Amino acid sequence: MPDPATMPRGGLFTTGAEAEPVALTGVRVDAEIHRCYAKVVLAQRYVNTESNPIEAVYVFPLDEGAAICGFEAVIDDTLVVGEVLDREKAFEKYDDAMEAGHGAYLLDEERPDVFQASIGNLPPGKDVTVRLTYVTELGVESGHIRFVVPTTVSPRYAPVDDHRGVGRPDAETLNPPTALTVPYGLNFSARIAMPDGITAVESPSHPISVRMNGSEAVVSLGQRDAALDRDLVLEIEAPGLDAPHALVERDDDGTEAIGVSFAPVFPTVSAPAEILFLVDRSGSMGGTSIEEVRRALQLCLRSMIPGCRFNIVGFGSRYQSLFPESRLYDQGTLDEATKHVNNLDADLGGTEILEALQFVLETKRDAELPRQVIVLTDGQVTNTDAVLGLAAKHAATARIFTFGIGAGASHHLVAGLARAGKGTAEWIYPGERIEPKVLRQFARLLSPALTDVQVEWRSDAGANVDVKQSPLAIPPIFAGGRLLLYAFAGGERPSQARLTAIGPSGRVSFDVSVPAARSAGRTVSTLAARARIRELEESGEYLSARGSRQRGRREDRVKQEIIALSLKYGLMSRETSFVAVERRETPVEGDVKLRKVPVALPTGWGGKRRQAFAYAQRLYSLDAFDGPPIMAARSAVSSPVPERATRMREGMGTYEEASGVDLSWLMPRLSRRSRPSRTQALIVLQTAEGFWNLESELASIIGRDLDDLRSAIKDVAGAETLAARAWATALALVWLELNAHDTRDEWRMLADKARRWLDRAAILPPDGADWLDSASRFITR
Repeated sequence: MPDPATMPRGGLFTTGAEAEPVALTGVRVDAEIHRCYAKVVLAQRYVNTESNPIEAVYVFPLDEGAAICGFEAVIDDTLVVGEVLDREKAFEKYDDAMEAGHGAYLLDEERPDVFQASIGNLPPGKDVTVRLTYVTELGVESGHIRFVVPTTVSPRYAPVDDHRGVGRPDAETLNPPTALTVPYGLNFSARIAMPDGITAVESPSHPISVRMNGSEAVVSLGQRDAALDRDLVLEIEAPGLDAPHALVERDDDGTEAIGVSFAPVFPTVSAPAEILFLVDRSGSMGGTSIEEVRRALQLCLRSMIPGCRFNIVGFGSRYQSLFPESRLYDQGTLDEATKHVNNLDADLGGTEILEALQFVLETKRDAELPRQVIVLTDGQVTNTDAVLGLAAKHAATARIFTFGIGAGASHHLVAGLARAGKGTAEWIYPGERIEPKVLRQFARLLSPALTDVQVEWRSDAGANVDVKQSPLAIPPIFAGGRLLLYAFAGGERPSQARLTAIGPSGRVSFDVSVPAARSAGRTVSTLAARARIRELEESGEYLSARGSRQRGRREDRVKQEIIALSLKYGLMSRETSFVAVERRETPVEGDVKLRKVPVALPTGWGGKRRQAFAYAQRLYSLDAFDGPPIMAARSAVSSPVPERATRMREGMGTYEEASGVDLSWLMPRLSRRSRPSRTQALIVLQTAEGFWNLESELASIIGRDLDDLRSAIKDVAGAETLAARAWATALALVWLELNAHDTRDEWRMLADKARRWLDRAAILPPDGADWLDSASRFITR
């Protein structure tokens, strides 16, 4: 590895044999957030510093649920407003403008989370700012909303078929040039308004500055021009976010757009299921990602209940299955799975998720148990349509819950796979703990959801009102979940929306009042149209037809409905694009140079991670350590020699300064993960039935001598083995409450299983009281 002091700094030029200037000089994002909706304006500034005219092409990400409703360009104080056209017509208009020497600006959707801006015929010495506007809905979880600005397109794994095709294949289209650093950065601001006030605004991804004034807040970055190498994430806590509500907007033609948020509350009980873990073991999962997955799986294995079946399938360029098909959950299979999980590594190559998912969905299933699939991945793939189509095909027999891990996971793959599989998606960004989110998903899949969900729109008199609902097909609703639904009302307006569904105890209903007051703006109508477009784009008939020259009538009707909705509401889609043309009195002449804007690799992704750990290894002269660089680095950080920690901090600072690579994620993660976790060790000792055994490992964890533990129950008459198990289980539960209370959500399910076992144990402690009370007195004395 080269010495960091001699490494080139980030600069104006791309890397490679023929360095080229980077036309993009900066990206600015301005957001307005109200309740669970956001309006965002994203501006990109391009400058031509060359002597020839250029065409700049920039591939960038957006929120995969974004409804892009505006596109414009400003050059020499002239504003050029874009229009939405059928995709092919937009391309023709752009090409004609390019050929005529006029300014040409095109915004095209490659995937719902990947877009391409083309800036054509930018004259020498000129600059142009293009602005796109979108609205999006925000996820709500436990009184928080999360607002995300994706910033980089990670390299996407492309199967063989995606390297072929007429024109540019997906392998090329979805993989822009990358660099460790790029010479442009991100500027960000947001205005937040919540009707019932704001409790807190935080960011797990960036340092931010927050000014709060009651129900409003203004947020900006704590640094100027942040690197575009990680998603920008805001978490907003405010009262009333979980409460059901409705918003109404009136369009110029009298049509009313209605957005309704349902938040059903219903009792849940855990029930056995077939649980299939599909784990990404591709190379980019190396380091902390695969470590976190190992810990999360150990928690899940001990949170399962009697009657469950399970299997673990890892995938990369190939897939490996723990069992040929799912097995009954018992102590034998738990022991096998524990050993398997301990040995999991990111050693299976590329991200070939399609074949692995097919194996999981098509293996023999138990007709008596619902099939639940948990997918954990940091991956990006080019064949997302095929993956979503496969999930949708099996949605009636398998529900899919997904996790996007790290700074570069594909939002469309992770969220789209959950939608297609009628499950939910969670995100684990760098620095966030994976365990609580995995256990939250795990609780959902073990609890019956609301199914057969229907919504009736009613007038004041109680009669049904005819509306156009988006989406038409309503997914299941899980405990603690929320449903956002939209409708267009052209005639009589509804005053109430009633949700009915089948719950664990029968049919239930929930009502939300629709206010008469109408708001200004087009946020709701835009999101309503986008919800319907997304439903059409993710339908089986549309996905199966993409890329095929033989398109049936039904598929063509789907395409035409997408185009019609996009044109009516001025929206981007898979079938429409924005184009703007700047008519010039003096057209551009001469050869136009193509300049592809490189994107920054996500922090911690693949090469960055390996490069950083390799440097950590070199800092410590750890050639004698066995195993991959991460194990060597972890061993160094956990070393009691303080000079090593000091040397690492100083060395990493030198590395950052010389290379421009942000390594702030490295030290906290290594030091945090290197500390031995007694909680984790205690969890792994729990048996499949829910109890702990009275053994030396347990005694060591709780800090007592094993003989002392045994002597405490020496007077229990008979059933010595049962008493020892009850005593050990009570000690483990009390220790967790006293020493791991801050992570209680992570071990709550396995603790509930242990308490149920303890309640069934037909034996009392020596004092005849309660096992937990006795254990509490013993540990705290």
